[in-house]
Amino acid sequence: MKQKFLNFMQGRYGNDQLNIFLLICGLIVTGIISLFVSPQHYYFRSIGTIFYLVVLFRSLSKNCEKRRSENAEFLKLSKPWRVFIMKKINQFRDKEHRYYNCPQCHRTLRVPKGRGKINISCPHCGKQFKKKT
Repeated sequence: MKQKFLNFMQGRYGNDQLNIFLLICGLIVTGIISLFVSPQHYYFRSIGTIFYLVVLFRSLSKNCEKRRSENAEFLKLSKPWRVFIMKKINQFRDKEHRYYNCPQCHRTLRVPKGRGKINISCPHCGKQFKKKT
């Protein structure tokens, strides 16, 4: 059985980051949003089903170069969001520092926690401001 599946998938594209994103979107639309909408409104389930069909189409496609270019475009467009989310996750995990934005140049500054109220000097623009750590 496993060998039959492997033979079937040979030469097909498979999964990538865009497929995972589309699958999550489909789950959100069909699962979460349809919980808050009355059952007579089948639009959200239909939209979720379209997401699932696109994922299936992309996974089983034999045009691998086209799927790779679609995924590369998705990664290029989503890079600012992915970087922002990873930055916030890393800041949340860092228990020894507080993060502030400079009021003048809006750069993120890292300050040690537990120092009380201190003067923070931005190394980029030189602006000084007081914050509690």
